[in-house]
Amino acid sequence: MNGKEKITENTSTHEHISSYAEHFGTWVALILLTLMTVFISTFGADLRTLTVATALLIATVKALAVALYFMHLKYDAKIYRAWMIIVMALFVFFLFMVTLDYITR
Repeated sequence: MNGKEKITENTSTHEHISSYAEHFGTWVALILLTLMTVFISTFGADLRTLTVATALLIATVKALAVALYFMHLKYDAKIYRAWMIIVMALFVFFLFMVTLDYITR
């Protein structure tokens, strides 16, 4: 290779521009899920253990919405989605193990 040849990289960048409607819909969903969490923690005191499980489920859905839309995982490569699933599965596993430890004491 002599100094006169150009080296060009074959990279393609794929940009995704989210619409305002998509961002607004995600924001409304997050606000509604937050209101659900507040409602359950305030008025769902009779549910006891189910209140915590419901709050954790709502928090997981909110985290998934933020990851998919605001972190753009919905439009990224599949490997990132696979890593997200692995991390969520490990989180559920560790949460289950901690719950088992707590119950058996």
